[in-house]
Amino acid sequence: MTTKPAAHTSFALDRRFKASAARVFAAWADPATKLRWNDCHAEMNATEFSMDFRPGGQEIYRSQLHDGTKLAVDKVFLDIVTNARIVFAYSMAADGRALSASLVTVEFADTSVGSTLKLTEQLAYLDGHHDLEQRRRGTEEGLDRLLLEVDAV
Repeated sequence: MTTKPAAHTSFALDRRFKASAARVFAAWADPATKLRWNDCHAEMNATEFSMDFRPGGQEIYRSQLHDGTKLAVDKVFLDIVTNARIVFAYSMAADGRALSASLVTVEFADTSVGSTLKLTEQLAYLDGHHDLEQRRRGTEEGLDRLLLEVDAV
């Protein structure tokens, strides 16, 4: 098998919430809540999901696209500071083929009118795969659903 060099890139997203940083953080920490908003695309449904939210803990996510492609996301939490920061690494594969590996930092802060979230993802694309715009758009869609989840009254 011929391999291509890894390609590296990154992106950052910012969101403002009416909810407190503690409420937004809790939506990342609670498995049932996270599963409601975190699919990268709304049309996808998890076929398997488990989450051990602690440093060294793992998250397993499996889904299947309409075309039958099986997606696998394997995550490990590296650093968690309650209500302030989550750092995790994850790999993504489609039908058993490794697509990418990422390091993600999510930072939360209270403001006078709610809170902010900053998500920074550093990606290593593997063997010629490259989907930066799709990855960014999928992450934005998830954060939009997070906003609906935590700002709903």
